Amino acid sequence: MAEKTIAFIQIIIIQYYLLLSIIPLMLIFNRMKKLMILLILLFNTSGSSAYSQSPIIGLKSVDIIRGWRQSNDVHIAAINISMEKGWKTYWRVPGVGGIPPLFDWDKSKNIKSISKIWPTPNIYNEYGLRTIGYKEEFILPIKIKPIDQKKPIYLEATIDFGICADVCIPIQTTVEAELPVRTSIGKNRILEVLDRAIISGSESPIKVITCDIIPLKDGFEVKATLENIASFNENTFGVIEYPEKPNSWISQKTSLVSGNQLEVIATLYLDGTYFVDRSNLNLTVFSSNKAFEFDGCLS
Repeated sequence: MAEKTIAFIQIIIIQYYLLLSIIPLMLIFNRMKKLMILLILLFNTSGSSAYSQSPIIGLKSVDIIRGWRQSNDVHIAAINISMEKGWKTYWRVPGVGGIPPLFDWDKSKNIKSISKIWPTPNIYNEYGLRTIGYKEEFILPIKIKPIDQKKPIYLEATIDFGICADVCIPIQTTVEAELPVRTSIGKNRILEVLDRAIISGSESPIKVITCDIIPLKDGFEVKATLENIASFNENTFGVIEYPEKPNSWISQKTSLVSGNQLEVIATLYLDGTYFVDRSNLNLTVFSSNKAFEFDGCLS
């Protein structure tokens, strides 16, 4: 009897200590459950049509808006990324901690050329960090020139992008659609976005007056000075882009505003590159809820 009582007491003690060890783990898990999403290195969903419903938190769907064929035989369509309330995705230069979107059209058919028409993104300042992107919905118009103008276009897009709220989730998804010669599905939606497209620098009151490229030990510093007809808003800033290769990256520096002049600076870390092609530099200025894009830095 005494032995059974001792054994029973031992079991109770073991269960008690097991419970003590499990409770902290449960508390930690409850606090960390959002952060555990970051363990998802890659989410993949394949869409068999123009619409791909998403089971992942924060993302509603990814689809292709079929658009319309213009009189010059250029087809206007769009990629549409729809997110839950409070979630956002990013522009091609996302800022600190953002994930730039990447598009692969290689499996598409009857396409001679394809180009993206970026809508003006929003600027977010959160936790002392600035990011550039789109909240809750991102519609990216695309301009497609077909090889055979009389035939439909088969568009297949594999998209790598990220969405963020309290956490950031990298995603990869594939959507596909046939774009007929005669169609106008979603035309008005795309036209609304085109009205908010980034403005060409040649159509703006801003001019690039100098563009200096300074060799460094590990790359190049690009320093562009722009001039406006009126004074720049104090929150105006710019970003510099250059075609990146593996093991290369760009570090954006703080832009400097002085009256009607703006200085935009970036360091290009280009592995194995010994010169910078000025015509391949791209400069975008964000000022007063507008964006102006300059192709080349030739001054």
